[in-house]
Amino acid sequence: MNALENRRQHEITTAATLLVDEFVTALVNSRIYQLEHPRLQNSLSRVLDHVQTLTTAMGSERVRIASHEGMMFFGGKPLLGASIAAARLIEVLDAWRAGGFEIARQASRDQLAVFFACILARPEPMHDNHAAINSLAAQRQCIHVTLLPPVGDGADDQGSHLGPGSEVDGQGGSAAGDDPKARAAVKTYQSLMDTLQAATVSVCRGGQIDFSPVMAQAEAVLKHLETDGAGLLGLARQDQYDAFTLGHSLRVAILAMNFARALTADRELQIRIGAAALLHDVGKSLVPFELLHCNRRLDAEEQREMSKHAELGARCLLDHHDSDPLAIAAAFGHHLALDGTGYPSTVHDHPISWITSVVKICDIYEALTAARPYKTAMPPIRAYRIMIAMGERLDQGLLKRFIEINGIYPVGQTVELAEGAIAIVAEQTDDPMHPIVNILRDSDGDNPDPDDNEPFDLREVACPNVRIILREVLGTVVDQAPERDAEPAAD
Repeated sequence: MNALENRRQHEITTAATLLVDEFVTALVNSRIYQLEHPRLQNSLSRVLDHVQTLTTAMGSERVRIASHEGMMFFGGKPLLGASIAAARLIEVLDAWRAGGFEIARQASRDQLAVFFACILARPEPMHDNHAAINSLAAQRQCIHVTLLPPVGDGADDQGSHLGPGSEVDGQGGSAAGDDPKARAAVKTYQSLMDTLQAATVSVCRGGQIDFSPVMAQAEAVLKHLETDGAGLLGLARQDQYDAFTLGHSLRVAILAMNFARALTADRELQIRIGAAALLHDVGKSLVPFELLHCNRRLDAEEQREMSKHAELGARCLLDHHDSDPLAIAAAFGHHLALDGTGYPSTVHDHPISWITSVVKICDIYEALTAARPYKTAMPPIRAYRIMIAMGERLDQGLLKRFIEINGIYPVGQTVELAEGAIAIVAEQTDDPMHPIVNILRDSDGDNPDPDDNEPFDLREVACPNVRIILREVLGTVVDQAPERDAEPAAD
């Protein structure tokens, strides 16, 4: 497969990921808002926009997204980024014994709304399957959005909708993406997303946050980092923009907990730091939807409105009798600088603890290195340079330690070795310039034999140059605007 085809396939996969993300957003909004509410209408429109983009790119009249064993699939390949945020969608599909969904180009907002209303209804005895939903939707004039039968079901006369090369084995597993560690990492992300979605919905409705599951999820992340940190950190390198802003909070939490493990041996404190990082942006739940999901940079007035999220989040957490002071401090102070600049403005000195600084560093790093609708993902080295240049606005001692722990080439970063092989960083070493990598393609462009593809420790070879792979070679998220340096204060 040449570079041009690689890029095309990457763009199609990215479009499929964005479709699933927006589909989940619309599903959640269908639970919160009435049909005529502009937030739900906008979500439905964005789903259909992604369908048009994807079908055009594929030269097809319809899109099939499969669901199997807790993962979302497209064209026979697992959508890791999309699966992270899809826990509630997967739960609904499983309840109706469905193997995914299909949308045709002709689908309308009204049909999509009918479909969501049908699948969100409580299953009745003897009618808890995909065929019953499709029949009910058809009765309501919804024929262009349907549920798919379970993967491997003989009722699917077009073959497995996982796609070519994705036959289901006798144990119900899929040949595509059947990596136990990857699945475990995705499962952890899904649980995090589900918990954070529940907290967000509760805040939107004027309710309270249940801190117990937040702390439990932070502890689960810590256990995962202790046993297979590379899996979680690798997923944190997903460079696709997620329709939920919650993905930012999840990645900040994982980065913060991984950082905290190197700073303190106090396990309870590590968990509290993780919970604080998860909730650091909870105030965004109270920011106008149109600003939160704006697909461009905000103007000065809009930025002032967005900046209120720090104070709103702190007030929200203060209203809870069992809230953690660390979470309140992180919500209020993650945009305050050591030199007194930033927001919210205060009438007295507001000392920043090292824990809030940890969350702030991870927050800025994630904002710089993640994709946004108006920019592509920034290479970590460039993000480090920007953060170092911030001077006294950041704790430079902690920043130096973060760079050492996170690595010049972080886990999950795609790199090109000096002789031309393409690899992915699997583990950091005591030499920040020479991590341990897994080879993806050798110097001849061939995929290595899985049985012989052992991790490659770059410290053990004469390899003075490990350079980040050019984005033009591997392809990236489709740009919606020219790349610009991210505004650290924007997230």
